[in-house]
Amino acid sequence: MSSKKKAHVPPSHIARTLPSDARIWQALRGGICELKAGTLMIRAAWNPESVWPERVEKTYRFGPPAVPADDNGAFAFHWIYLGDNVITAAWEAQLCVNDASMPGTFFFKRNAADALIAEMTFTRDLRLLDLTGDAVSKLGIYAELLGPGHEWCQWLGCVLDRIIARHPHLDGIRYMSRKHPGHYAYAISSRRMAGLDMLRRTSIARFEETAEYLRLQRDPCFSKF
Repeated sequence: MSSKKKAHVPPSHIARTLPSDARIWQALRGGICELKAGTLMIRAAWNPESVWPERVEKTYRFGPPAVPADDNGAFAFHWIYLGDNVITAAWEAQLCVNDASMPGTFFFKRNAADALIAEMTFTRDLRLLDLTGDAVSKLGIYAELLGPGHEWCQWLGCVLDRIIARHPHLDGIRYMSRKHPGHYAYAISSRRMAGLDMLRRTSIARFEETAEYLRLQRDPCFSKF
């Protein structure tokens, strides 16, 4: 087996708790989430190139893991992360972070005021693998999805990417935000970017210009320092 092939095999401590592709598809196929055309989704990005990136230098929650990058540092796939509202997107993109030196507070990350808030809609329905229902309990992966690290979820992302690659009607994932409890987050597959680009409607503002920025700044838990 080549080293490149080995790179796509999860390490043993991940493989022990990661269900097979077939098992995951069996559990998720009956509960596909359909977002109607025109549903508002929010993307928080640090620069214009990151609003709808064709390539990423770093991967996050659903991977892929850093190991499967090719010799040029490119990944076979990536995800476009969005939230159900501005505050969800801001927390997910770490424009807002908690202050470990002052428990019970949060602050805006450096240069967050200049980050971009992109309101996105699409002119067709989106079909998403749903990680918010009881299927994740049946699969026994609920605790892993809520864990603080990314490693396990990144290998799950590899499974979900393979499922999406085999099923062209699927566009991405819906999951619960870990940073903004009770709210949905979305991950659109890079495999669908080309087809969705012409169907995308985007309005962009600086984070500092949004009503949510002011609301967060006025929150009693907000730390200015």
